Amino acid sequence: MQPGDIAGAGPMPMQIGKYELREEIGRGACGVVYKGFDPFVQREVALKFSLHDPEFRHDALHERAFFAEARAAGMLQHPHIVALHDAGVEGEISYIVMEYVDGETLQPLCRAGGERASLAQVLEIILKCAEALEFAHGKGVLHRDIKPSNIMLTRNGVPKLMDFSIAEISTAGRATSQAGQSVLGSPLYMSPEQIKREALGPASDLYSLGAVMFQLLVGAPPFNAQELPLLFRAIRNVPAPDVRALRPELPQAVADIVARLLRKEPAERFESGRELAICIGRLFDQLRLGDKPITPRESRDSLRRLRFFASFSDEEIDEILGASQMVSYRPGDVLMYEGELDSSFFIIALGTAGVQKNGKLLHQLEKGDCVGEIGFLTMAKRTATVVAVSRVLALKINARLLDQVSRDCQLRFYKVFTETLIYRLSLTSARLSALS
Repeated sequence: MQPGDIAGAGPMPMQIGKYELREEIGRGACGVVYKGFDPFVQREVALKFSLHDPEFRHDALHERAFFAEARAAGMLQHPHIVALHDAGVEGEISYIVMEYVDGETLQPLCRAGGERASLAQVLEIILKCAEALEFAHGKGVLHRDIKPSNIMLTRNGVPKLMDFSIAEISTAGRATSQAGQSVLGSPLYMSPEQIKREALGPASDLYSLGAVMFQLLVGAPPFNAQELPLLFRAIRNVPAPDVRALRPELPQAVADIVARLLRKEPAERFESGRELAICIGRLFDQLRLGDKPITPRESRDSLRRLRFFASFSDEEIDEILGASQMVSYRPGDVLMYEGELDSSFFIIALGTAGVQKNGKLLHQLEKGDCVGEIGFLTMAKRTATVVAVSRVLALKINARLLDQVSRDCQLRFYKVFTETLIYRLSLTSARLSALS
């Protein structure tokens, strides 16, 4: 097959269906990817074409395997998973159409002599990939090939999982894979149970994500050997190295997360992507802010004085505190960044913060004010940056943690949250009316 060929079907045409083809941007064992353009909706797309020997072009198994990726990706509409737009067959060519991601894979950040990502960036990447895996597993999809080259990073630093070409889909809606199947995946990132051809569950994908995290931190995978049997033996039997032995300046809490992800027994790892995301989210905030911890009594007293919590009992406030974090910000600290994807909602308990757009101050938040409601509800990109003007004490509530509290407490919270959101929207509407 020549570089300009598509899947052994001859030179690259100028167009497939309605899609214009521009240039080749990637090639792997299962397919070749081109940058393209959809003239109907005026957007750039990525088109992946089936890549296999021409003599198997009409083999139903090959076609089924190729379109399994389309089926898996089509089930997964998530901010941190590359979106599927279309799939089809034209003549001898099978193709799927995906979101075009302007960025690079994680591979450059994983090279031994390359640039290392900051610890904060590593934690953010792994947290958001964990959220994506939680979503996929909830839909009954196991990725089975998590590795640096299958995680894109946009120009804005947003990670996106891609390439579900060997994904396993459970019709029961719960991600599990049958034992005894062939060994599929990328050896350096395979879990012990994947190598042993045992039944796979979400913990297998989380092991692979742990191997990626290890490599992002130190520039090498946890296990490496030139001969495959030696590599597989080490993954099955040898404890994973301690990342702090290679980077002593890393916090112990980070090393503990990596070690837990790389445990040999699936039951000893994180139970789910959600559990991993919660753990990293709390650690991320602690490391980023690095301020002295606030006592439970200080937190409860600060919230009790706010109108938002006027109808909550002390027990309910304690529940909310258990599923959130009271954070202290120094003047100049950023609570949230414009353009970031996050599901946190803030309630200012003390101090003043400024809301900025493109560096321009729009308005100030005072004690009792809320910010971040839309991101909390929809995981949409932040439309503004919020910066502490004075010392700020804020309750940071994350959507993925709130279902830990009791049903009655959740109902009370969402009732007040909705009332607050309606009030904020009515104020915005009144301001717009005054300007017109």
